Amino acid sequence: MAERDAISEGVCREAFFGCVQRGSAVNGKRSVEALITNASSYLYTTTNRRAYFGDVTVVVPNSWPRSCTGGATPGQATTQSYLTSDVRVSSAHPVYGAAPWTHQAGLCGQPGAFVQFAADYVTDDEPSEDRARVLVHEWAKYRWGVFEEAGYAEDPLYLSFYQHSAGQWAPTGCADATVAGTVTPPGCEPSSNKCTFVPLTNSSDSTGESSLHLPVQAQPFCDSDSHDRAAPTKHNLLCGERSVWEVMQSHDDFRGGINPPRIESSPPPVDFSVVKAAPDRFFFLLESSATMRQQERWDFVSSSIRKFVNWDAPTGIQVGIGHFGSSYTTDRNLTTVPDLLMGRGELANLPPIADDVMEDNKSWRAAVDGALQSLGDRAPGSTLIWVTGNQQNSRNQPSDADIDYMTARLQENRVRLVMVFYPNETPGLSRVATATGGDVILVEDSWLGDQTSISVFHALADAYVHALDKYISDKRRLMVRVEDQQFVGNGQKVRGRFLIDTTLGVNTTLTVLYNTRSEIGHVKLRRPGGELRSVYMYPDTTNHLQYIRIDPVQGEWEYVIDNLAPSHSSIVVQVMSSPSSSEDTVRTEVWTSADATGTLNATAAPLIVYASVMQGSAPVINAQVEAVVTGPDGREATIQLLDNGLAVPDILYGDGIYSRYFTEFGALSDAGQLFTVRVEVGGARARVVTGRDPAAGPCCGSTVGPITSVPMFDLRRTASGGSLLVTGDADPTADRYPPNRVTDLRAETNADEQTIAFSWSAPGNDFDKPETRVAHYEVRFSESRNQLRDHFSECPTVSEWSQPEPAGTPSLAVIDFHAVNTMFFFAIRGVDEAGNAAELSNIVSLVMPPPPPTSTTPAPTGGTAAPVQPTPAAFDNQLLLIVLLCVAGVMMLIILMALYYFLCHRRRKPDPGTGAKQHITTVTVPPMESREPTPVKIAYDLEKEEHGRSLSSEGPTPVMWTASNILNTSERPYTPSESRNYGHYSANLHLGSAAGRARYNSYQTPYVEDMTYDGRSLVSTQPSDSFLSLTSDPRQRNNNTLSEGGEPAGWPSDKDSLVAAQQRGRPGGRAPPPTLPKPRLDEAPHGSRASIAGDRKRRNVTQV
Repeated sequence: MAERDAISEGVCREAFFGCVQRGSAVNGKRSVEALITNASSYLYTTTNRRAYFGDVTVVVPNSWPRSCTGGATPGQATTQSYLTSDVRVSSAHPVYGAAPWTHQAGLCGQPGAFVQFAADYVTDDEPSEDRARVLVHEWAKYRWGVFEEAGYAEDPLYLSFYQHSAGQWAPTGCADATVAGTVTPPGCEPSSNKCTFVPLTNSSDSTGESSLHLPVQAQPFCDSDSHDRAAPTKHNLLCGERSVWEVMQSHDDFRGGINPPRIESSPPPVDFSVVKAAPDRFFFLLESSATMRQQERWDFVSSSIRKFVNWDAPTGIQVGIGHFGSSYTTDRNLTTVPDLLMGRGELANLPPIADDVMEDNKSWRAAVDGALQSLGDRAPGSTLIWVTGNQQNSRNQPSDADIDYMTARLQENRVRLVMVFYPNETPGLSRVATATGGDVILVEDSWLGDQTSISVFHALADAYVHALDKYISDKRRLMVRVEDQQFVGNGQKVRGRFLIDTTLGVNTTLTVLYNTRSEIGHVKLRRPGGELRSVYMYPDTTNHLQYIRIDPVQGEWEYVIDNLAPSHSSIVVQVMSSPSSSEDTVRTEVWTSADATGTLNATAAPLIVYASVMQGSAPVINAQVEAVVTGPDGREATIQLLDNGLAVPDILYGDGIYSRYFTEFGALSDAGQLFTVRVEVGGARARVVTGRDPAAGPCCGSTVGPITSVPMFDLRRTASGGSLLVTGDADPTADRYPPNRVTDLRAETNADEQTIAFSWSAPGNDFDKPETRVAHYEVRFSESRNQLRDHFSECPTVSEWSQPEPAGTPSLAVIDFHAVNTMFFFAIRGVDEAGNAAELSNIVSLVMPPPPPTSTTPAPTGGTAAPVQPTPAAFDNQLLLIVLLCVAGVMMLIILMALYYFLCHRRRKPDPGTGAKQHITTVTVPPMESREPTPVKIAYDLEKEEHGRSLSSEGPTPVMWTASNILNTSERPYTPSESRNYGHYSANLHLGSAAGRARYNSYQTPYVEDMTYDGRSLVSTQPSDSFLSLTSDPRQRNNNTLSEGGEPAGWPSDKDSLVAAQQRGRPGGRAPPPTLPKPRLDEAPHGSRASIAGDRKRRNVTQV
């Protein structure tokens, strides 16, 4: 299969200076070509002679001389550019360094955005075969939407080793035979999740090319025969345990037997060509018809084009304009946008009114032919922005022949089409845009009488900027939008603030958009540290805009504007600024899961909103990122986007990509309703990643791991994600969506007490909708993993379980389990009130060890006489009286305290917001019909069975500790071998040890999980004011806070004691929500537990 791929060498200036000073550009180009050639051979082998690189175009900066390209004269780039390339050669990444990495945010089977590596990667001393192999691994992720099949030491979800049978551990990966290698560090216990498997590069064992850390030998991608579905890998979790090759076969490259294996043992040679980057070209094709003569449509269309040319287009790009009705007319051929505003005003001179052409007489074919003719030989690689739309319920639609004709013409000239539908959609044209690799944007018409809302002007201008942001080759040339606020008219003053941070300040402009000039009065500005002063707003050739240039002063500015617009209208305030230096600033990009077509059937799938926050290639972490989705009635719904690595839907924690499901569409229809998306970024805790700990293991599983970063101090950005047409169920009360999937279920056994403690992040209803919870959980187990996965509803159930918590809350349940020395598998799923069941969680496995033997004192043997015991003196009667009186006083005090507790606290209603809940029940394994080995039967203990029933109706009784009891706990640092006794609820109900327990092969959270004492009960019953108790607060485990150790900043580490964690709480507030400590997966010494500090305990460890 021949592929035409654009591989561009980025960071133009650096590459150019390197060529002049060291002559490295030529060598770098040759090294890239050698890398691609080796990768083509490797790809050919791993796909069983089905795929290889055929024609490869290398795009070099336009400023490079011939000497930098090996003496050959480069051609001129057409559709190729740095932005649209598949593989980019750029500067080193702060996390991945010089090695290849894939910008991948989508779910299984969805392609990535690009592959990138640094120039140093092809010039170091690493064997070329190793480099080619890694590049092919990243190419598979980018092209076919697969994921890593490797484990990562200390990764909370994707473990480095897993227990494939009782007591047997293997490195996480894909192999069809035993792989020879070593474990580092030496002597590391595989069950600890701290080990890294290093394969022997000369191993003759066969292994699939799915694990980055397996031998270099070329072998095919793992298929259904060699794939290990039980390994805790990212690919298994995200792709439903399908093999890499099974996912690849669903791609157009291989679907239906396309590209069968070739006969030749080697692929054809790669054909390289070198071209220079061309200027970015944007051509506007505007409908000029009777439809556009109504209300103020043509005025807003032409004015929004002028705004784009005057204020949004960067210097140096080329812009052209034409309009059509029954025929086509060119208004401006492609012209380079000048630097000065005066020169820009000449580019967008359009007719004052639209043509009087009836809708039935419009010619779409003439429009496309005319635009292509105007573009001429500069058509390849151009972006055509077509603004058109029919009247509502219009019967005038392009025929299939029209669609095929326009698609063929645009593809033949290699022009991408961006459709901007206004005032209504013309459905057939969407297919043309999709076929050319473009976008579809819808702008809703809004008016009162003859006056069109300024929101239409705002949306049209945003549509053009959206296309510019997506298709410009160098984003560093774009201005940054730091303020974009719309204020409904009310005759009052409006106030706002915007921040010019340390990376901005050049060409900063405040603009006010309005319908008529009379809608704004006085405008005042306050610079940082200054006073509020009136300013003069300059008129612009754009009919609906005034502006003022702002001095390059960094800090927070304030504006006050007299909003004189009527209540049915509004004004919009925008602030744009450029970077203050050659270093790039923080930029935000927005996209959705429906971008490819611009439409979404919400009954079939929810919307996923994505936003990347980056400074160049460096991720920005800990930012507050909110998506604002505006419905057809103007109502806004705001959701916080998360960067948590839980794979639903965010797949990597700390990569600067934030995402979340959106489901609040309300009543829909088959005709569809228009929704717009924008993202607002802020937060004083934002940090820019600057590097990664060089001693850390390979990257990355669910988290980027230990990193270094610098603070942003304050950050404010806004970005538009365009619009989409949503269709679906007309019933707003219909429950369309199931709860979210649990991906971080964990299990820990306690051999002494024969209990299992389960922990997980609570799923929300309608996926991860904030502040919602499931109706109940369904938890089942089996001796057979396949039985549990494929026939979940037929497996034995755990009938008693903890109550559901709000989405994101850490949850805990403890059960008695007495089947020893046998591997069992457990899984969980949430069910909502409508009966919608979530996808099955990750499956955890465990083996319960037998309880430790009870120690007894042997009887004395031999003839040795027993030692003489001293005879106690007679007890004094007066002393006895004193003792009895003391005992009576203590008993009276206990009775009074019990009465106080009952009267003041016992009758209080449970607090549903209390943190992680604990519940204990005895589990029996009943007889069952199984397709796999029959499970061991475990008899219920009658007393515990009755106890379990009482829990379900009454709830457990909380246990209380006095402050002195707690403060007697040693505040020494926690060691993995220690475990703590958290006391007893009652004679039978107890909390398992929360530290030092075995972590069972589960997809663990990226957080440590100690629990602090904060004066509230662990259960829902209110505790006494006089006592402290154990609690875990409801918290969002995706709080977007990453410390330089790869964990949430400011939270207790795994070595902190409970009391010490509480003492670090902020003055006047509560301690930050803690988490369980990192696991020690090897066995610890056992002994009796007598205090809250606890003694050493015996723990058994298994993992999936």
